[in-house]
Amino acid sequence: MRKRYNGSPIKTIKAINRFFPYIMPRRCDSVVYVNIDIEMDNALAYLKKLNEGKPKEEHIKIFDLYLAAIHRIYLERPRLNRFIIGRTYYQRNEHVYFFVSKRDINFDAEERTIGLKLGPRDGLFEVHKKARAEIKESKTGKSDKSDEKAVEVLMKFPRWFITAFSSLMFRLDQNNRMPKELAETDSMHGSAYITNLGSFGVTTPPYHHLYEFGDTSIFFVIAGLIKKAIVDQETGEIKVKTVVPMRVTVDERISDGVYFNNAFELFNSFIQDPTKLETFPENQKNPYPHIVVKKKKKDKSKE
Repeated sequence: MRKRYNGSPIKTIKAINRFFPYIMPRRCDSVVYVNIDIEMDNALAYLKKLNEGKPKEEHIKIFDLYLAAIHRIYLERPRLNRFIIGRTYYQRNEHVYFFVSKRDINFDAEERTIGLKLGPRDGLFEVHKKARAEIKESKTGKSDKSDEKAVEVLMKFPRWFITAFSSLMFRLDQNNRMPKELAETDSMHGSAYITNLGSFGVTTPPYHHLYEFGDTSIFFVIAGLIKKAIVDQETGEIKVKTVVPMRVTVDERISDGVYFNNAFELFNSFIQDPTKLETFPENQKNPYPHIVVKKKKKDKSKE
């Protein structure tokens, strides 16, 4: 088995789970859709207080909060950062989140795809700093990290060549032979793809599909803020809350329903108390404490 630049094959997958890619070989065969409404009143109050007195360009944005919360659940629930290629389970060894940045807030504005790479100790403020830097660079037109440029060049060729090239890239990727330089420029090779439709006023977001090409196992679609009547499950009392609808598409093969549900409850807990995203527990070490991956030969020589 050839090594993969962004992940290590997992040796501890149970037999029944290893069988799933044979009966569900494609991501579209194993896709699950999750509908979540996140209460935002606490988060909005937090951001208002946090940004008070600061210049507008230094404000922590609501999207920064989403990014930080998603990154945190990936750190604390590492199975989310798995993917399946060539019927083999991999644990991704990096955290990179893709999203689209537009130069202006309108539907016809030019887009740039951003791949935000984060570290195991990046909290809210670090995420804000890195995300704003990438977004600012994308708006200047100087960024060359988007996969748009590569596609623009490819689409100048005849259709037969584009078809053959696409088929070749898919086969190379499935066999871990795709050049790292090509994979790193492709937005379908990442921990998650995040679409923030709230910036366009979308309040009824659609579910997004997963791509067969690449190795992205989860797709987030986040809408804008709306008012909604919420029933208190303990008292039965009805209150009007500010919520954000979120649609999540996942490859169910990478984990089970209980694990996913727990991860999204954890996401909600971070949004309800964003101060948790500012720092990390002192005893937090390896973001993958319970995942055993195949060790590289060079690691054995150091033992």
